[in-house]
Amino acid sequence: MKERIQFLFIYFGFWVAFFLTARLIFLGYHINETKLLTLETLFGIFWNGIRMDMSMAGYFSIFPFFWVAFSNWIKKSIFERGLYGYTLILVFVVTLIIVIDLEVYNVWDYRLDATPLQYLSTPNEAWASVKSSPVVRLFLSYILLIIVASFFVYRIIGKKINTWKSIKKWPFMPIAIFMAFALIIPIRGGFGIAPMNQSTVYFSENNFANISAVNASWNFLSSIVNKRNLKVNPYTYLPKEEISQAMEQLYPANGPFEQLINPKLKKPNVLLIIWESFTEKVVDEAREGQEITPNFNRLKKEGVYFSNVYASGDRTDKGIVAVLSGYPAQPTKSIIKEPKKTARLPILTKDFQKEGYRTAFYYGGETEFANMKSYLYTGDFEKIVDLNDFPEDLYVTKWGVHDNVIFDKYLKDHSYPKKDPFFETLLTLSSHEPFDVPLDSALFVGDDEESLYLNSLYYTDQEFGRFIDSAKTQSWWNETVVIVIGDHGHRLPMTAKKSDNFRTPMLWTGGAILKPKNIDEITSQIDLPKLLLDNLNLPSNYYVWSKNVLLKQNKPQWAYFSFSDGFGFMQKEKEILFDNIGRKIISKEGDINDNDRRNAKAMQQKTFQDYIDK
Repeated sequence: MKERIQFLFIYFGFWVAFFLTARLIFLGYHINETKLLTLETLFGIFWNGIRMDMSMAGYFSIFPFFWVAFSNWIKKSIFERGLYGYTLILVFVVTLIIVIDLEVYNVWDYRLDATPLQYLSTPNEAWASVKSSPVVRLFLSYILLIIVASFFVYRIIGKKINTWKSIKKWPFMPIAIFMAFALIIPIRGGFGIAPMNQSTVYFSENNFANISAVNASWNFLSSIVNKRNLKVNPYTYLPKEEISQAMEQLYPANGPFEQLINPKLKKPNVLLIIWESFTEKVVDEAREGQEITPNFNRLKKEGVYFSNVYASGDRTDKGIVAVLSGYPAQPTKSIIKEPKKTARLPILTKDFQKEGYRTAFYYGGETEFANMKSYLYTGDFEKIVDLNDFPEDLYVTKWGVHDNVIFDKYLKDHSYPKKDPFFETLLTLSSHEPFDVPLDSALFVGDDEESLYLNSLYYTDQEFGRFIDSAKTQSWWNETVVIVIGDHGHRLPMTAKKSDNFRTPMLWTGGAILKPKNIDEITSQIDLPKLLLDNLNLPSNYYVWSKNVLLKQNKPQWAYFSFSDGFGFMQKEKEILFDNIGRKIISKEGDINDNDRRNAKAMQQKTFQDYIDK
C-alpha cells in the first residue's frame, strides 16, 4: 500500500514540476522583460504561480488517482498501458500549449487563450498569420520538451508500477479514493471561498510578473470552458448612477463643429481605406535614411491629418467593426463572430444607401476569415470583391493578392463616370504577417520581423501613393473624400509604452476636403462614423459610442481601447492602462484623479454590458 500512496504523490509532483519548468522556459524566452525583474519579484512569480500549477496538476491527477484506487481489479498490463497512454497524451497536448503560448505572448502581449481557435475555420489565413513566427525554433523546442517529459513519465510510471506487489483491497481503496476527492483543495486553490482564477496568482505592480505567474494550460482550458456563453458582466466596477454620470461627461451634447468637407457638395463620394497594421509610430520616421511611408507623409500635408487616433482593439476583425459601426472592441470577445449581435449594430453602408449611394467592399484576401463576410452581408454591401474575384496566378501571398492588385482593380472599376455617388471600403492586406511583399529588393536590410514589417509598410505606401496619384486624374476625384485609417496599430517598432501600440494614423484627403489641417486632439476609431456623418449633415444618433472631436465647445478629448482582459483610457497628457484580472492599474501617466478612474471603468463596464445585451 505504501508504494501506491507514494506513487500518487510522485505523480502529482511530476505535473507541478512540469509546470514550474514551463514557467522557467517562459521567463527565459522573454528574457528581455525578465531581466528587468528583481530577485524578489522572480521569487514571487514562482511562489504565487505554484498555486495555479497545483490546480492544473490536480485536474490531471483525478483519473490516475481513481485508476490506482481500483488497480487491484485491473490487469497489470492494461493498468500500466492505460495510465502511461493517458499521461503521454496530456504531455503532448500540454507541451503544445506551452510552446504556442511562448510566441502568442510575444506577438499579442497576452497568454494563450481560446482566441486563436476562432481563426481555425480558415486554416490558410491562420497559417499565414503565424508564418513570420520562429516556427522551426518552436517545433524543435516542442520535440525536445516531449522527449524530456516522456523520459520522466517512463521513469515514474513504467519503472514504478513494475515493482508493485498485490495488496489487500482494504483499507487502500478508500484511502486512495479519499486522496482523489482531496484533490479539490489544490484545484480550488485552497480552502478559501473564491475558486482558482487568474487574479489568484496576481501579486505585483509589474504586469509581466503577474502574467508570468499564470499557468498557460490552466489559462487556455479555462477560457474555453468559462467564456462561451457569457451572460454576466465580469467587469462590474460601478453602480448605475456613476455610470450615467460618466456617460454624460464623456459624451457632451451636439453643437457647432468645424467643417472638413466642402458643404457645397450635395452628395460627395466617400472612399474608406482601412490600412492593415498601420501604426502612427512609423509616420514621418526613417530607417537608414529612408522614410518608411514617404507617400503618406506627402499626402497628409494636402489633407486633414489626425495625429492622435487610437484603435479600438488589436485585431482586424475588431477594427472593421469599430470603423464601420463605431462599436468598441471587447477585451475577450469579438462581436463580428456573432451574426445575431452584429445584425443589431448600425453600419455606415445602410446610412449611405438611404441617401442613394452605391456601396462596395474591396479586399485582396478571403472575406470568410474571422466571419467578416457575414458582417459585410449583414451590412448590405451591394458589391463584395475578394480573392475569389482574381485568378489564382495572382495569389502571391498566403493571404491572397497583394495591394497593387486590389488598388488596380478599384481603379479599373472606377475608370469611367458613375451616375450615383458611392460609399466604398477598401481593406489592404500586404502589411499583415508574414510581410512577404513583392519588393524587388528589401528597402530595410534584414530578415528579422521588424525589418520585414517596415518593408511591408513601405510597399503598401508605394502602392497607396500610386493609387492616389491615379485617382486624382479621375473625373470623380473633386467630389470625393478619401479617408485612410489603420485597422489597428502594431507592437513594432517597440517603444516603452504599450499605449503606443494602439495609435493609428487617420487622414482625410480628396477633392472634397475644404483645406489642409492637422488635428492633434485625442480621438478614436469608433468616432469616425459620427465625424463623417456630421460633416455630411446626415443623422448620426444611432452611433451612440461615437463622438465628434471637432465640436467648438465641450470638445471630448479622450479615447478608449481594449486588449486581452484589459483596457486603456487616454486623455490629454493622461493615460490609464487597466488589467481586469488583477483589477488594478498597470500603467498610468499624468495627474490621474478619481474622476478619470471612474470614467475609464465606466467605459469598460458599459460597453461590455452593451455587448452582452445585443
